[in-house]
Amino acid sequence: MNSEPGDASAGTGAAASDAPGSNADSSRCVLFVDDEPGAADLAATHVDRLVDGIETLTRLSPDEGLEVVRDGRVDCVVSDFDMPGSNGLEFLESVRDVDPGLPFVLFTGKGSEEIASDAISAGVTDYLQKGAGRDRYEMLANSVANALGRRRAERDLREVNAKVTAIHEFAAELASVTDVATVFDRTVDAAEDILEFDRCVTARRRGDKVVPAVLSESVSEEEVRAFDIGEGVVGTTVAEQETMVVDNLSVDPADPDELEDPSSPGRSSVGADRRTGSEVADPVADDIRSAISVPIGSHGVLQAVSNGHAAFDERDVEFAELLAAHAANAIEQIETENALRRERDRLTALFHDLPLPAVRTVALDGGGRRLDAANEAFRETFGYGADSGYEEVCDEVIPDSAERFEPEAVLERGEPSRLEVRRRTVDGIRDFILHVIPVKQSDETVLYSVYADIDDQKRIERTLRRLHATTREMFGGDSRAEIAEVATRAAIDTLGFPSSGVRLYEPETNVLRPTAISEEATAAFGDRPAFGPGDGRVWEAFESGQPIVVDDLDTVDTAVGYGEHRSLLVVPLGEHGVMPLGSREPEFFDATDVQLARVLAANVTVALNHAERTEQLRERDAALQREIDRLEKFAGLVSHDLRNPLNVAAGRTDLARALTDDAAVLDELDRVEDAHDRMTQLIDDLLALARQGRTVDDIEPVPLDEAAERAWRTVDTAGATLDASAATDAVDADPERLRTLLENLFTNSVEHGSTSSRATPDDGVEHGSGDADDLTVSVGSLPDGFYVADDGRGFDIDPEAATEYGRSSTPDGTGFGLAIVREIAAAHGWELSVDDRDGARFEFRPES
Repeated sequence: MNSEPGDASAGTGAAASDAPGSNADSSRCVLFVDDEPGAADLAATHVDRLVDGIETLTRLSPDEGLEVVRDGRVDCVVSDFDMPGSNGLEFLESVRDVDPGLPFVLFTGKGSEEIASDAISAGVTDYLQKGAGRDRYEMLANSVANALGRRRAERDLREVNAKVTAIHEFAAELASVTDVATVFDRTVDAAEDILEFDRCVTARRRGDKVVPAVLSESVSEEEVRAFDIGEGVVGTTVAEQETMVVDNLSVDPADPDELEDPSSPGRSSVGADRRTGSEVADPVADDIRSAISVPIGSHGVLQAVSNGHAAFDERDVEFAELLAAHAANAIEQIETENALRRERDRLTALFHDLPLPAVRTVALDGGGRRLDAANEAFRETFGYGADSGYEEVCDEVIPDSAERFEPEAVLERGEPSRLEVRRRTVDGIRDFILHVIPVKQSDETVLYSVYADIDDQKRIERTLRRLHATTREMFGGDSRAEIAEVATRAAIDTLGFPSSGVRLYEPETNVLRPTAISEEATAAFGDRPAFGPGDGRVWEAFESGQPIVVDDLDTVDTAVGYGEHRSLLVVPLGEHGVMPLGSREPEFFDATDVQLARVLAANVTVALNHAERTEQLRERDAALQREIDRLEKFAGLVSHDLRNPLNVAAGRTDLARALTDDAAVLDELDRVEDAHDRMTQLIDDLLALARQGRTVDDIEPVPLDEAAERAWRTVDTAGATLDASAATDAVDADPERLRTLLENLFTNSVEHGSTSSRATPDDGVEHGSGDADDLTVSVGSLPDGFYVADDGRGFDIDPEAATEYGRSSTPDGTGFGLAIVREIAAAHGWELSVDDRDGARFEFRPES
């Protein structure tokens, strides 16, 4: 509230001393009926002491007790069972006739299972037996307290349901309201009648102000005023659209007696999550102690005030918020309908002046439609007006194969729809974008249909799709001449140009040679020679790299003749040449034609570039294959020429060994035999290197774990261990060459990752680390490749250099083992990376 009743909002609010919720603190009456006076008084005394907020009455007979019940003062009955003239169950039946929901506790000294069963069947609230000791009366007090609590909860629920029902009826009534002022008026009525707020006001937002709208009868004009947005409780409520609560206002904080309401001392404030308005409140009435201020959306505020402390509980705030929410919805609905009405009027005003064809139809009972109006553009485009029948126009304008829109679906959605359609016009069938706009009026539903002609756009789209197909065809051509032929026909068949041709540049002679000339072009100007520098507009377009358009060849001087052609368009093909296009009509080529021709020329240029690169790659591949064949042949010849004398030398060595027993001679022969073995190994590695470097043509998915297991079985692994548990994927590779790669890597790890495997290391450069029994070689998959690793000590040289030819960590190594691994990787198109942290690790990934 800005909490002045004088506030535009402030109003004045809810009930004061008898504000909602006050009944919750009123005393409740418990009636004790027992033919023994002392027993009734004793039970009443104990219960009165143990249960807060009650008063007790005692009666000595069921008849006397029934009279009290009929007075409506009783909230709970505690009755003995065995009494003269009527027992407790008969008394219960009489009480139920008066008040079916009144709690009834049977408290008897004559207890039995039969009586308990009958009591429960009769519907007593609780059944207790009298006995000695205070605990029996504590149990009775608990039973009475629970019964009273349930009684209050049921009463509160009935009150809540009644208010909710009334608020819903209020919302239903607002559905028929057509102006905002009435909504504010009825909101105050509902706050008074349903929420029982006797001092309340609604305020309405007007620009940057919040001004009083409707006041309850107990609020005078002097008690309210306008507020700026953000000023006081009212202005802040509207600005922040958040409920504000004031529990204690207009009291002297130095006087403790005024900090609580004597009628409800100690009552807690409502929801801690709501904004407190005390710090911004500015009351103008001395009797204002508490208030609530609830936003009505962004449109205004409902405020109620009271002269009681914390007079509004959480339920009051919730109901006020529900009431305000319904009011806000009603205002938004009214404003929406007003906006639709204004939009309808605007559409009607624009309808006849709209340059696009437009028609208005009205829904009829039974699902039919009536052609209500058609603008002049519709009549000119389709040849029909509002005097024609709806079905007649649909049958004549919509082709049989064309899509029809469903008016019912548009009306059901209630939103404008857009779809592409084909319609028959006075100039033939054309493409349109159809906008269908539903407008609901109080007495009828109208559909506005507006047509936007996109025939030229659709034609261009279809042309571009055909050009795309032509581009794919050109990319399939094997030569530049084939591409030129496809392009020449596309200019005529796809773009609709009368004649076309392609001239490709010949660097050796510096001329544009006619590579593909259409039959139409030949018929127009005959056979054409090659064009060189200075030969007219064709060479000029090639030299400048820009399209050239001549609207009328008869009006300009040309260096060469163009036969019967009157219009000329020449588009360059980059460094490849030009594409001349012609027509016998003057001014044939417009801006759209030039753009389409440039698109075709760009595609032709790309296709020619592709063909040129393909030819270059084909020539390079042929040269590489010849070089590979030569090198392999050379390696074979070298191997053959070296093995024969090597075999002779080995045989002579064996013969010399048999002819002597001299230890020194035999030692020298051993050294010769080692040299022969070394030469044999070099020859084998040279042949392997030559073969493994060839490009891989046929690949297949190879399970990495299976390939690792096969390669491991063919390698002298000593005591090393293979771990292929992480090899979960397949590798696209040549199976045998992948196996060779893994064998070389395993051999390198076993021979150079330990010091006790083989006595003579071979082709690796990995530094020894210890016993081979402790070495583990791992093979695993990567997200984009695979790896081979061991837990040795790594390399004693740069890891990348370790794969170069001839690099070995031992004098006896050939340095071919890891070089062959690199060649096999390159042949598959893999990138190889090597790391020697925590052992040697080789990773293989596709080249990026």
